[in-house]
Amino acid sequence: MGLGLVALATAHVRAQADGPAPPTTKSFVYKRTKQADLEIVVHYPPGWKQTDRRPAIVFFFGGGWQNGKITQFESQAGHLASRGLVAARADYRVKSRHGVSPKECVEDAKSAVRWMRKTAAELGADPTRIVAAGGSAGGHIAACTALAPGLDADGEDLTVSSKPNALVLFNPVLRFQGVRQLADRIGNDETLAAALSPTLHLTKDRG
Repeated sequence: MGLGLVALATAHVRAQADGPAPPTTKSFVYKRTKQADLEIVVHYPPGWKQTDRRPAIVFFFGGGWQNGKITQFESQAGHLASRGLVAARADYRVKSRHGVSPKECVEDAKSAVRWMRKTAAELGADPTRIVAAGGSAGGHIAACTALAPGLDADGEDLTVSSKPNALVLFNPVLRFQGVRQLADRIGNDETLAAALSPTLHLTKDRG
């Protein structure tokens, strides 16, 4: 499975004021946890049919693994849907609302990508053309779906890959290990810090 990577420092995909009519959206629960049911909002492109095999993208909001809202990338998802993609925005657990660490954030991101691939036929999406995207902490967990091995939640269907086919990362955090400012987020656990550091898991065949 090839992996494309676009790392963007501060760029934003902007919706065009004079573009096509806004696509319709639908909300799903992609994962049930003991803290909350997690929502994913899917934007459908104009002319969408369930028999389509369109490229798909799922966005993860930023917020330092502490907070953040699923609405962050609403305009970007809507714009990409207007250009023909199936575009989604995924909620995930964060510390302020659910009392979790970045590890659980990554677990949820992997679950969301896996849900997109497993549900591709229903979404009119191509399971071999799924993009994970996000900003800041959302960029970090998107990167981890592609590059950090393991970190799958209990009960996940591991026969369905959680690795996206491409990444779009806005100012992502790509390394925990050795970064003192982030150590408190994971209880100064160096083993976990290494596991959560996408750049430590790059190999020749991954980018």
